[in-house]
Amino acid sequence: MKYMDKLPTVISCCFCCFLRAGTVMIAIFSFISGLIFAPNVSHTKGFWNMDPVLSYHSAATEHTIQIILGVVSIMLCLVSVMLLVGAICNIPMLILIYQWGALLYSATVFLLLFILAVFCFFVHSNCVLAGAALCALMVCEVLVTLYFLIVANSLRMSLKYAESDDVFY
Repeated sequence: MKYMDKLPTVISCCFCCFLRAGTVMIAIFSFISGLIFAPNVSHTKGFWNMDPVLSYHSAATEHTIQIILGVVSIMLCLVSVMLLVGAICNIPMLILIYQWGALLYSATVFLLLFILAVFCFFVHSNCVLAGAALCALMVCEVLVTLYFLIVANSLRMSLKYAESDDVFY
């Protein structure tokens, strides 16, 4: 918990809306992002179909990555609901749970995209553009997650400050 307290804080989300409204938008965006990749848990093809990338070299790797992506996407959906409830009902602990869940999701997806990029660069000879796109996705995913963590942490810290007894003394 002390690690999240050291994140920088912001006074508004996207320079235009209050922290609570921005956190609610982040919760909705995270939930939808989780829903996009959640069908990958079963053999139903989700939004991201990796058949053309890894089909003839390692189907086991492909299915494993799809299952892991689906499981962490369901976890992201759950912690996004916790963020929504925490932001609306002023519960800092639920916001903290979202922060750690989003960090775990981001690290897992970063690792999965890195594995796919390595396959694209070193296993397949015709996937250099796909590997570069995966590297760009990795950078974007880390930056977006970092911003989401900063905004959620700012709301959590303001809620903790508002509920402390030392404010009025």
